[in-house]
Amino acid sequence: MSYHDLSESTLTNDERVLEKDKICSRLMLGYFELSDIERNFIRQIDTANIVSVKQLFWLRDINNKY
Repeated sequence: MSYHDLSESTLTNDERVLEKDKICSRLMLGYFELSDIERNFIRQIDTANIVSVKQLFWLRDINNKY
């Protein structure tokens, strides 16, 4: 079984930022449901111009949770 490196993605930074913006906008509507850690993460990443693959994956996980 091969190992998949989660730090790799076919998305460009601009595509990751665009997806981040869409997810953050949606999550802000249910902001009160988020845990403190999730809320702080979204607050920090909301204005970011660079989003790593790992950050995007975590944001996707939070999005799927709610």
